[in-house]
Amino acid sequence: MRFLNRLAFGLFALTASSVVAAVVVRDRVPSYGGETDDTFSVVAALDGAVLESRASSLREGRAVAFMGGIELDLLDVTLEPGATLVLRAFMGGIDVVVPAHWRVELMSRAVMGGVENLTDPDGSDDGAPLLLVDALAILGGVEIHEEEVA
Repeated sequence: MRFLNRLAFGLFALTASSVVAAVVVRDRVPSYGGETDDTFSVVAALDGAVLESRASSLREGRAVAFMGGIELDLLDVTLEPGATLVLRAFMGGIDVVVPAHWRVELMSRAVMGGVENLTDPDGSDDGAPLLLVDALAILGGVEIHEEEVA
């Protein structure tokens, strides 16, 4: 019985500290930019966020999902050369949709999570717009894919 009490207390303490950390992330990490801005930052802590960007010259995007989820729709974006996307998923998920003609180069790290680039690396020519992605997933997931054809 003592073991079960300690286990229950440990799980409660872990959950409480995770919620406190998520609240701190939400308050300390700023979100900025909108649909037409060339730089943006999206933060989802204990909730979800959706950004359908229409940037005319995207330079940099950031997304942090801490016990939450983010959907980034980049189908109507024009990339500036050297455009980067920095993605961080901690016990959450980030889903990114890109046009089929883009090239996506991914640098990723995952700890008990996963990062997937489902775009076709051979489908675009060398002159296609290039998006550089730096992704980290800890107990979470990041997926980058092309628009699904219905």
